[in-house]
Amino acid sequence: MEILLAIILGAAFGAVLQRIGATNPNHIIDMLKLTDMKLAKTIFMAIGLASIIVFTVNAISPQTVHFSVKAAYLGVLVGGMIFGIGFAVGGLCPGTSLSSAAEGRKDAVFFIIGGLLGSWLFAIAYEHIKTTDIYRTSLGGKSALAEGVFRHGHEYNAIFGFMSGTVTAVVIGIIFIIIAAKLPNALRKED
Repeated sequence: MEILLAIILGAAFGAVLQRIGATNPNHIIDMLKLTDMKLAKTIFMAIGLASIIVFTVNAISPQTVHFSVKAAYLGVLVGGMIFGIGFAVGGLCPGTSLSSAAEGRKDAVFFIIGGLLGSWLFAIAYEHIKTTDIYRTSLGGKSALAEGVFRHGHEYNAIFGFMSGTVTAVVIGIIFIIIAAKLPNALRKED
């Protein structure tokens, strides 16, 4: 049942990515150049709505949603920078590359192969890398924006300890929706 659900949700996600234009690397690169912000507006709206819905469902029915807090460490920053460079150069990310390949784009296939190769190289080097400072916990280790939204009684350092997790998520969701509504279609003109 889990595999069937994953296939259905994955297909739906891919269809949405295709529909909003995220499978076209040019749209993503235009967004990163700030010349076409329609995709960014969609992303802000989706994050805002999902934040409100997921945290509200969790408040009504705890244990429905699984939240996993990852520890902060230098490797996250390094990995994020590598991911960002690949995203800017290729105009794709893992999800959009699979949907783009399903559309028949050959460049997406090469992007996927590169991602798999990078993952394989990381797996080979992992035993050595995990003993270096890049995996040393920093910035408080496991921290969350707010408290009270985790399973199994886990509590983490809360940045906004004065608000519940649900209130924090709804406020952030509303802010993202407002940004989506107010963001212009372009922040700069095409060169």
